[in-house]
Amino acid sequence: MKTIIRHSRFLFLLLLMSCLTILLSNCQKGDVFPFVDEDSDRPEWAGGNTDSNDHIKGNDESGTTRGGDYGDLYVLLRDANGVPIMTTVDVDMDGEIGDDEHFVQPIDAITGTVIELDQYGEVPESANPIEVDFGRLNIVRSPQSVLDQAFEEAMKVIEAGDDFSLDFCGRLSIWNYDDMGVLVVTKTIDSPRENMAMYQYLMTYMYQNTAENNYANRMAFLAGYQIDPLLLAAGCFSAGSDKTGTVDIDEVVYINGFLDCVGLNAILNEYDYDFNHDNNYYFNFTEPRLGEAQFQYNRGIYEDRYIQFLVWDNVYYPLDENGVSDGPVFSIYDIFEGMVDFKGIGAQPQFTYRWSQFDHTKVQGFAIAVDDAVQVLDYVHGDSNIIFLPNYEPEE
Repeated sequence: MKTIIRHSRFLFLLLLMSCLTILLSNCQKGDVFPFVDEDSDRPEWAGGNTDSNDHIKGNDESGTTRGGDYGDLYVLLRDANGVPIMTTVDVDMDGEIGDDEHFVQPIDAITGTVIELDQYGEVPESANPIEVDFGRLNIVRSPQSVLDQAFEEAMKVIEAGDDFSLDFCGRLSIWNYDDMGVLVVTKTIDSPRENMAMYQYLMTYMYQNTAENNYANRMAFLAGYQIDPLLLAAGCFSAGSDKTGTVDIDEVVYINGFLDCVGLNAILNEYDYDFNHDNNYYFNFTEPRLGEAQFQYNRGIYEDRYIQFLVWDNVYYPLDENGVSDGPVFSIYDIFEGMVDFKGIGAQPQFTYRWSQFDHTKVQGFAIAVDDAVQVLDYVHGDSNIIFLPNYEPEE
């Protein structure tokens, strides 16, 4: 009996060693998942090959921003185009001074000054960096296929349109007429997802074709309707953001980064790298297209956009069967610049004061254009007493 048991144990050990030999012979170094189908969506680094994992970034060499799109996103010191102004730090490597590395410069929320980085190029714990809140705009972090689908949905409506204009906050409105020239329907692109997909397209191509493949720009025809591509892009951005939020330069630049919106005349930041250690490029607001003047924003665009109040001084002015009312009409510009006396209590400016001392050009002007559009959208949509009059022309 003991001989039989001893023999059985020997056979078991022999079988176990044979199985291990077969398993190890099919495993590559660092990979414990043999026979992976070549069409598998398993990433190359899943078997432990960390060198192939783009989401792991070490302190590889000088010229990194440490974290790129995946790190903490703070308000930074930027130039007139929104490009981060870099600083150099002699990084302390295990007690030894290393080579100069380049880092972005966060702004302190309390002092409003640039935060002095520590010996490792990091924000010290005692500092108060300002985090950028994206809110609903986090939709842009969806896979590109999601935005591509949204763009196609918007283009189905746009390409079937007969006429085009911008609504009260700069979103695209599409007009359709019957064979007799009578207006049938007006559709405004109000989906946040579709607007951000359009924003990505406009901030990549505007109305230009790409020289590489002579790609026909699907939105270029809007130039014939005197619709500025950057003002339309600002309206699209406002439609994708939180209605009660505040849009600033950092939010615009970060969103452009997520969407890879660098335009066709991009600016290279020589010492600024993304998470994969590729050079960072930025949209050129100084010269959006080669030979074109810098972007400028003027709140006068709201002078010919009119809204009507259905209730004024406690008087109700109902809409008739044709959607017409006798309520008072004011331009959005007059309302927001405080030129209208509300119910005898004096003028009440609506545009936020924070932009009053700033220049309305380049990336700053673009951020102001977006922020103004967000405020107008919230003002009009937030009050059922207000209607937009797209065809209104004041009497002389």
